[in-house]
Amino acid sequence: MRLWIDTNVARSVTAIEELCSLAGSKGIEVVVHAQVYLERRRQMRVRAGGRFSEARFDSFLRQCGIQIIDIHLDHPTAARWADSLCQRYPTDRDWELAKQCTLGGELIADFKILPGKMPMTTDWLIALAVEEDAASRIITHDAGEEWRRLREADPRRALSWDEAVTWLQGLPADEPSPGRSA
Repeated sequence: MRLWIDTNVARSVTAIEELCSLAGSKGIEVVVHAQVYLERRRQMRVRAGGRFSEARFDSFLRQCGIQIIDIHLDHPTAARWADSLCQRYPTDRDWELAKQCTLGGELIADFKILPGKMPMTTDWLIALAVEEDAASRIITHDAGEEWRRLREADPRRALSWDEAVTWLQGLPADEPSPGRSA
C-alpha cells in the first residue's frame, strides 16, 4: 500500500518526518512522483540559493524512507488511461472543460479568457497512477478535476493532510514478517 505526497503538501520537514514515521509503523510506503521531486527540489534550491545542499535534500528523503517513483507510460497503460478518460469525458468539449477545471488559484486568475485548448498536466498522470492501485491514497490540497475520482471514491483516496494522518492512525500496526525485525 502506498501513500503519495503531492507538491502542494510537501512543505514542513517536521510534519513530513512525523507522517513518514506513522506510515512506516503501519507498513505504508510513502512515495513522491519524480515530477514532485523535481518541483520541490527546484523550489528549495531557489529558496536556499547558494546554501542549497543536494546531499542534504536527498538524504532527508532517504532518512524518511520516501521513495521517488516514476510512472512508466507504456503502450498498454496509455491505452487503458485513454479509454478511462474517454469514458469520463466522452466529447472533445468535455475533455477541454475538464482540463480547464484543473486551473486553480492564481493561475486561473491570470487568464482574462480561458484558453480553448490545454495540454494534459502531469497531475492527470499521477492521479491515474494512484487510481490504478486500488490500495493507494494521495495527500493533496488540489481541488482540480484530475483528482475528482479519487476524492469521490469510497473510501476517499485523495486526502488532505489531516485526513491522511487520521487514515494512518486508524490502520493496524505493521506486524513484522518472519525474518524481518520490527
